[in-house]
Order: sequence, then C-alpha cells, then structure tokens
Amino acid sequence: MSIARTRAKRIVHVAILAGFAVLSPAWAAPTARIILAEAAGVTVSDAWARATAGASANGAAYVMLMGGPLPDRLVAVSTPVAAAAQVHDTVEDHGVMRMRPVAEVPIPPNGMVTFAPGGLHIMLTGLKQPLIADQSFPLTLTFAHAATVTVDVKIRPLGSRPGHDAPADGSGDMKM
Repeated sequence: MSIARTRAKRIVHVAILAGFAVLSPAWAAPTARIILAEAAGVTVSDAWARATAGASANGAAYVMLMGGPLPDRLVAVSTPVAAAAQVHDTVEDHGVMRMRPVAEVPIPPNGMVTFAPGGLHIMLTGLKQPLIADQSFPLTLTFAHAATVTVDVKIRPLGSRPGHDAPADGSGDMKM
C-alpha cells in the first residue's frame, strides 16, 4: 500500500473519530485523541503520568504508540524532570510481579503499542520535583527510524486509571 493511501486512510479514521466525539453524548464520549502534528512515522498519543505521593523519588509515564507503514522501534526516552528515564515492563516471576528494563520496544507497521500500569511503562527515577496533578512535563521519545519527538505529559491525580481520567482537549498527542 502506498504511503499516500495509508496517510489518506489515517485522515479518514481521525475524521470518523472526531465525528463520533461530536455526536456522542458527554457521558459516552470516547477517549480518542486528536493528533496535533503529522509526518511519516509513529503516532504518539495519550501521554500521561500519575501524580506522585509525598516526596517520592520515582514515577512512571504512559503513552500509546501507533506504527506507521514501516516497522520501527522506540530506542530511548528522556525528560528533564528525572535523573533517568527508561522503558520498563512488568512481568510475573514465580508469582511475584517484577519490573525489568527493556532495551527497545518494537512497533509493528500500523500496529499499536500501549504503555499502561501493570505493563510497559516509562520509569522515571530520581525525580527532580514532585509530579503534581494538572501540571505537565516534556518527554522525549527517540525512534530507530521516525523522527525524535517531544510530547507534553499531562499529570493526572493519584489513583487515575488509563482512559478514564483523560483530558478531553486531545493534549499530550503528537504524530511524527
């Protein structure tokens, strides 16, 4: 399938989602996001983190990645709010849940990779400041092939659940 045709299909999908958001009652509105920028590559959406409790030195961020027409890989993450940012996965090891670092995350063509609590996440260690609800911070994602992108990560209240407490303004989304 040509890149132009793939791009056209994505534009139609975004238009359909936007139409549903306008026509649906507020209580049934989907949590789909409007893409803020476009270029060939990977779509990054729903960038969020939970607020930290007290003087916690660690936090986590979550995103959704939608692959473009070619396979790609997330190879690095960084943010100025932490001493280190690293992709982790949560796995069960003999009945005990453990986090393990992940060197890179494959992104299949036109496939989706979801970072969520209890699974893939971006571990933020050595926080330089607390993560406070209703604020945001920049997060830079580096891909093997697509352009590096920085997204605005919205901080949700402590106890937030994926997709339930998402801001309705489409913020935190970017396509590159």
